Amino acid sequence: MLAARIPMTRGGFDAWLAAPLPGLGIVENPSAMYTGWAVDGAAADWELTEIAGHPEAVAGIRADRGRTPLERLAARAARGFTLVRHRADALEVYLYDYHADGYGTQTDLLMLAGAGRFAAPGAGAAVMHWGGNVDPGLPLRGDDPLAVLLVGNARAARARFTDRHPLAALVEELRPVETDFLAASVDHGDESYGWDAADVLDPTVRARIPTDS
Repeated sequence: MLAARIPMTRGGFDAWLAAPLPGLGIVENPSAMYTGWAVDGAAADWELTEIAGHPEAVAGIRADRGRTPLERLAARAARGFTLVRHRADALEVYLYDYHADGYGTQTDLLMLAGAGRFAAPGAGAAVMHWGGNVDPGLPLRGDDPLAVLLVGNARAARARFTDRHPLAALVEELRPVETDFLAASVDHGDESYGWDAADVLDPTVRARIPTDS
């Protein structure tokens, strides 16, 4: 799970959607991704060395990292469970992956790290990454996230992972985004769920969803 609310203008949002994803250099301390949180001490395989024996998988991840946010989010939205929009002068995003694709999450973190370049001047924000592969809800009180990435800080062009953050305030900031995300899930009553993207997908993203999806 990933969620964030990053203050930016509509023009900044559109520019972010169209800009290529940044390289790993956008993050000051990628090796500190998990430091201080639920799986403190775990390593993040940003360089894809653990799957080097699977060149097709590596090529696919690198191709995803070469996309724009608009391309990546439209492809993702075709599968549902994606909230991305510009609302009340901010980029709002809430992304759910039931099968917990760690490499996909890292690509999404790079995508949101890049959003800091288009944030409102002086506006910092935090991207929260947490478990959620069973329940998409925000972490409960006392539960640690997996990582917190700060974007749009004083050095605006770069992001950094932090090992401490006021989580209660962050959860409350993200709660309205979560509410809309959960409301978009449609219970068919037979243990299957659909997705109503009307209020959770920006029209620019919706227009780019592949027509064969």
